[in-house]
Amino acid sequence: MTERREHELVEQIPAADWVDQDLLTRQMSAELLSDEIVSEETRLAALADSDLSDSDRNAAEQLLRRRIDAMKAARASYLER
Repeated sequence: MTERREHELVEQIPAADWVDQDLLTRQMSAELLSDEIVSEETRLAALADSDLSDSDRNAAEQLLRRRIDAMKAARASYLER
């Protein structure tokens, strides 16, 4: 004999889905980006001692610098408001 489960009724609220989520403040987002920037700058510095070829090292450095610059720009936009 199978056991039959009863369905739980869920009350629908008249609000967008994102209202129920935990949202980061702009300040919190900027702080997380600061931590990530430090991490990426550490990775960038470590490339100097890597076994990569010069062309691969240059490509990796350019990629990390663009990533760091983008994160700094995003962090600045969060702190401006």
